[in-house]
Amino acid sequence: MSKHWLLAAAACIVAPAQAAPDAWPALAPIRLHAGENSVPDIAGDGKAGTITLDWRENGNAWSYDIYTVKVGGSIATVNDKDRFTDSPHTGEDVITSVRFARGKRGGHTTTFALVAHRNWTESVPDPAPTTITLYALQRNDDGIGTPYAFAKIAERTTTRRYCHADMALKTELGFPLTKGYDGLPSIDGC
Repeated sequence: MSKHWLLAAAACIVAPAQAAPDAWPALAPIRLHAGENSVPDIAGDGKAGTITLDWRENGNAWSYDIYTVKVGGSIATVNDKDRFTDSPHTGEDVITSVRFARGKRGGHTTTFALVAHRNWTESVPDPAPTTITLYALQRNDDGIGTPYAFAKIAERTTTRRYCHADMALKTELGFPLTKGYDGLPSIDGC
């Protein structure tokens, strides 16, 4: 590899990204480690919570992470499920990325989940438009279902095609890459 290619590739990773949509809150990433991660005031109402990160090994390219969020002792749901899951595939071509952040909503700081999903059709490594969905953790005040849930508050599909869901979050929203990012350093991860 030439020295100039490496410098250009590094610049793509640290270059300023396109601004997040105006309706989206400013978000500060939550860095997770395997196992239980404590989050004080997780839903903005004073209760502590956790985000647990577990690995589901399949012995092939279809293993995945499982993210379980609890407020107090109660699991917070998303779309009537008890967890978020990603789809890292080989790591070089992540299909679905799940990231967590803190930000303000309704005057309170709460936890957000960002899910970026590449909408591939022919082959996993092929560039594909990516749908980015933003969820906010909130108290379920209607008394039906779990006490806390992640509500979808925004969604957009990119016009740019991506080969890595984490690079879509970086390029489209300025969300930092994970420490273990294994895709190409180009603006689209291809």
